[in-house]
This record gives sequence, structure tokens and C-alpha cells, in this order.
Amino acid sequence: MMKSFFDEIPREIEEAAQVDGSPPLRAFWKVALPQVRSGIAATVVISLLFTWNEFLFALMLTGQRTRTVPVALARTLQGERGVDWGVLAAIETLYILPVLLVALLLQQYLLRGLTFGTVRR
Repeated sequence: MMKSFFDEIPREIEEAAQVDGSPPLRAFWKVALPQVRSGIAATVVISLLFTWNEFLFALMLTGQRTRTVPVALARTLQGERGVDWGVLAAIETLYILPVLLVALLLQQYLLRGLTFGTVRR
């Protein structure tokens, strides 16, 4: 995902920084990295969502006393007395809160980051 963001940076900008006496690593940190901030933000959110919602690995690898939130949600739906909707709503609210906070903090970069590199000229 990050490759398309780095491909959009003109090579001449990095070369100009190196001609001005900047070593390659500093040119990367000071020139290239600030230009791909939106791509980094979009990659962080997408990666967070993919890892946060990994259900099958958690279902297979967790035990009775150690389980992740998606597995606990699935086990809540299989209750003997039916579905306890209050507990289910509380767990889902707490589950979605960290992802929502990260998305809100990185919101200014997300739209450009998710659409950047999709259309070539």
C-alpha cells in the first residue's frame, strides 16, 4: 500500500536534497516522509482494522480464559438463556472505541491517503 505513495514523489526532489548536501537517510526523513504522511495514516488505519478484526485466528488459538473481544462477542450470542443485548451492546461499544479514536485522530489524512495513487495520469 505504501509503494504507490512513494512512487508519486518525484525523484528530483530527493536528488535536489542530496545535491544540497543532505545524506540519503536525512533526505528520506526530511523530504520524502513528510510527503507521504497521508499514506502512512491510511496504512495505519487499514492495518489496525485488519488486525483488530482477525476472528478466525483468535477463535482457533484462544482458550476459555484467554479470548479476544470478537470471540467473546460470538460466545455471547451462543448463550443458554438467549442473547443479552445490553452486555452485547456494551462490549461492541468498547470494542469499536479505539479504532474510532484512531480514525478521528488521523481523519485529516485519511481521504487523501485512501484515494491517493488510485488514478494514474
